[in-house]
Amino acid sequence: MAETVKLKDIAQRMDISVVTVSNALSGKKGVSDSVREEILAVAEEMGYDLSKYEKREKEHIKIAVIVSEKYLGIGTSFYWAMYQQVTYAVSRKQGYTMFEIIPKNVNNRRELPRVIQEEPIDGIIIIGRVDYKYMERILAAAKVPVVLLDFYKEGLACDAVLSSNYIGMYKVTRYLLERGHRDIAFVGSRAATENINDRYYGFRKAMEEWKQPVKPEWILEDRNIENGDMKAELPEKMPTAFVCSSDLTAGVIYDKLKSLGYRVPEDISIVGYDNYLYGHPFAQKLTTYNVDMEKMAGTAVHILLNKIRKKGRRRGVRYIDSGVIERSSVRNLNI
Repeated sequence: MAETVKLKDIAQRMDISVVTVSNALSGKKGVSDSVREEILAVAEEMGYDLSKYEKREKEHIKIAVIVSEKYLGIGTSFYWAMYQQVTYAVSRKQGYTMFEIIPKNVNNRRELPRVIQEEPIDGIIIIGRVDYKYMERILAAAKVPVVLLDFYKEGLACDAVLSSNYIGMYKVTRYLLERGHRDIAFVGSRAATENINDRYYGFRKAMEEWKQPVKPEWILEDRNIENGDMKAELPEKMPTAFVCSSDLTAGVIYDKLKSLGYRVPEDISIVGYDNYLYGHPFAQKLTTYNVDMEKMAGTAVHILLNKIRKKGRRRGVRYIDSGVIERSSVRNLNI
């Protein structure tokens, strides 16, 4: 279990007194706004528990949560789970959420989400990538603070909270390299989302550090860009391992390999990204990078509440790192 961050840890990190840190976090006089903001940012980055310093100026804050239909399958999905974490984080702050699903194709949609037009709300969290032009319309129409969760597009004037896509994929690729794998394929449609593109470059960073070539024939698509349907595209010559841009992709690759008679990990290894593969037996075997949904949701809610209470300025993108969850889908070639 990680050690609890204390006031003195923040003070040592910033080379200031514990009293200054305490006064800044508790809102006492004697600390300038710029210093207070800097201390708050460092405290959040280090994972300090700020809940005891939060004073609610308004009870029962109402947060609108918007998700694109394309991310929500029947039953459950990664973004259903993320929404549940947001709802839990908001409820802990004595607030509640209103949920709206927007259609897959919003390019020609004139109407804004109903929660923006009809409901009195205090803030908005948008989960998952939304069409850029439609996103601009939402931001222009919203008269309340907006925080993006698990996506960001350069040029959008709002805060965002993302998984550490680049570093996370670097870590899980390095995991393979440390276990003797050199012939490694990447599976993920880079044009689908900025997250997948960042994960691709994390994969490349690890390969280049280990002086391993990235073969074009081993950079594979995993979905139809137009409709989002998942697919398994395998190369003619098989690698020893597949780095998959999501656990969902890893499950598709596993099913395809199994149908062709390959064994995992005896013949081919697989790693994923998310630590979320609902209802698939491979989930219990898949080595993957964990996306800390609880921390991501909690951070997004914390930023939004600060903005609602006019205590926080825009800080751009916050990346939430985690670690590799080791299971049994990787064969150690060094043994």
